[in-house]
This record gives sequence, structure tokens and C-alpha cells, in this order.
Amino acid sequence: MAHLIVAMWLAGCGGDAPPTPAPVQQGAAPAQVRALGKSGPLVVTVPSGETVLSPAPAACPEGMLPVPGGRFVMGQTGAEAGSDEQTVHLVRLDGFCMDRTEATKEGARTPWVGLSFDEAAAACAKRDARLPTEAEWEKAARGGCELGGDPLTCTAEDVRIFPWGNEAPTCGLANHSVVGPGGPKRCSSGPTTVDQGQAGAGPYGHLHLAGNAWEYVLDFYHPGAYRADRVDNPKGPASGESRVLRGGAWDTFSTNMRVSNRFNDSLMGSTIGFRCVAGGADPVLEDLEPLAWVEASVTVRQKSGQAVSGRWLTVSAFDVADLSPASGLPEPGRSPVAEAGVAPSGAGEVEVKIRLPKGSDVRFSAALDNGSAPPGMPAAASGGIAWSAGSQVVEGDRKTSVILELAPLPAHPHSPRP
Repeated sequence: MAHLIVAMWLAGCGGDAPPTPAPVQQGAAPAQVRALGKSGPLVVTVPSGETVLSPAPAACPEGMLPVPGGRFVMGQTGAEAGSDEQTVHLVRLDGFCMDRTEATKEGARTPWVGLSFDEAAAACAKRDARLPTEAEWEKAARGGCELGGDPLTCTAEDVRIFPWGNEAPTCGLANHSVVGPGGPKRCSSGPTTVDQGQAGAGPYGHLHLAGNAWEYVLDFYHPGAYRADRVDNPKGPASGESRVLRGGAWDTFSTNMRVSNRFNDSLMGSTIGFRCVAGGADPVLEDLEPLAWVEASVTVRQKSGQAVSGRWLTVSAFDVADLSPASGLPEPGRSPVAEAGVAPSGAGEVEVKIRLPKGSDVRFSAALDNGSAPPGMPAAASGGIAWSAGSQVVEGDRKTSVILELAPLPAHPHSPRP
């Protein structure tokens, strides 16, 4: 199969802006471009395929905008892409309609957050609609292959990084925590009104597909969902323990604004909203081997010997594939494979149980929110942060030997939570 290849670079935690992708070249070798920034060039290979453009529904319900059918590029590679999104592949969808904005309560102007997945799905059903699939959401955010230089064929120009294109996120484009040399700086103190943010609109006119509030999609989360030769109108696996979240939120980092960034609702403390879709094809379940889940427990204590007290204690487990070989910390934008939290009781040690996929090779971290975060610092780790000495393969239910000792944040924190 012939491939079209583009070289592009994405910024790291240092806050450098991702440049415009290098010009596309055709052939079996990557485009030759000069190294850009700290991470050097990034090569993204897009499988060849025709767009097969098809129309959106002739009319959309009030408040929705049309998204045409056809193929689009799904996934992303590079330093900021998680291991669960790094198989770049083509997916074909039928046309559909999707809410222009995040859903709101009647009479409200900010996103309707705090609902469970089932509650959000029921809210869409009351409108004769449903939650979007992960593929529908990413198509609306990235745009289809008809938008590139060749509208009939999928090319590397169709790997748009953010809903608005390839320009680095700013507060004018997305309500989020902008990452810079001094650490993250929040654009606001919470979700803003849903009809703001026209400058950061997606390719079909939808608002806040990046930032403001995470959004539920229909799929169960599976780390192996991104792969070649998927069915048309995919829906993901038939079962799972968590649902996929997309889009980032007001309190998450710039890299979470990428259209391919994947998250899930097992992770604690997220601001989650939703939007609905109507029309299009019935989503198709995919033949994915179900994940087996196990429960492990870790011990958390203060390195100073003081009691573990505060508002919330979070334990996260990061896949070793998402860790930097140099630092042993997660690469920018990498989400944990599992997370759990408890309200600390003030004891000297706290045992936290966490469910994660069987066979996971992970490094554990802990973050304590004690309510004392200064401006611009991660609130979730205001009471200290800890990392396990190494990684562990978790094969079954058990108490691990992992002891996480909380210590104050460094001057330039690398926190698992914003």
C-alpha cells in the first residue's frame, strides 16, 4: 500500500508551540525537514484511501450542525500521543448531525456537567438523539479527508492536530490550562458559556470541541481500539468498565486539546459534559477482545512522617510505554491507564485500591489535594506528589509492595493531574 508521509513536531511540557506541519511528500521515505524544537521531527504515515464523500442529513434538528460522511484520519503519533492513539488509520462514517455546543440545562448557558454516562445518554434520548461514537466525535473535531489539498483522497494534510488546525492552543482558542515555562496557567476558573469560543471552532462549526468540559462518547474504553481495517461507523467493544471521554476541559493541559487525545471516565475529578448526535447510521460493535480487570492496592504516606490529610488523594497507574526513557515520568499528554481516589482520613498511611487491566506494566503515582494550591500550580497535588521507584506488572488481585511517599511539588512540577 502506498503511503503519504508528513513530518510534524508537537511541543513538550516546556510550552513551545507546535509548528505548522512540513510540506507533504509522497513516497516510502519520510519528508526531509530540519529538526524543530527539543523533540525533532515527527513522522506521521497516513494510509492511502479515497475520501468516498457522502452527504450529511438533509436537515438537522435545532441546535445541531451537519457533518458529511466519508473517510477521515483517526489517531496521532509523536511525543504527545498516548500509546492508545498511535495507530493512525482511516475510518469511514455516514453523515450525521451533532450539537453545535455542549449540552446545557434548560435556561443555563454553561455546560451541563456532573452527570453519569447513563444520565447523559438518557438526556440525549429525550431529544430523539444519542451520544456520539468516538469516531463521530473525532471526525467532527478533525474534519474529513475532503478538507485537505486533494478532496478525493486522504493525505497527510488531513492530520489536523486541533479542531481549528495546527496553531498551538491559546486562551482565545480553547478554555484550558495553557502550558508554559512557568507551569500551567488556567484561562478561567471554570467552564465558560457554551456559545463562546468561535475562534476555536471545529471544521464544521462546532464549539468547544477542545477545552471547557470533557465530553462523553458512546464507546467503552479499550486501549486497542485504534487499529487498521475497522468497520464502517465503528462503536468500539461490546463491554468494558469505563467510557471514553474526549476534548479536554478548562483545567487540563494544552496537549489534551488535541483531537485524538483519549481519556476515560474511570479517572477521578474530571469536569464532564456531553453533546448529542442525530441521523446517520446505526453504530456497529467491533470484535475486540474484552479486557480482564484486576484490583491492586498501594500504600501512600507522607515522606515527612506527618498524617495524610486533605480533600482528596488520587493514585494513578501509567503504562510504561507512555513514560519518558530519560525521566521515567509520563510524556506530555499521556493519560493513566487507571486511577482511583479516596478522601484521606488523617492516618499515617492510606491504602488505596485501584482497578486496572490484567497484565498491565505500570508505574504508580499519588497526588494529594490539601486545598492550598497557589495560583498556576496543580491543585490535585497541592499537598504533595509521589512516584513509585519503578514499574510493576499486575497480574491478579493483590496488595502490592508499592509505597508512595508524598513530598512537596518541585518548582516546575510534572504532575499527573493539572
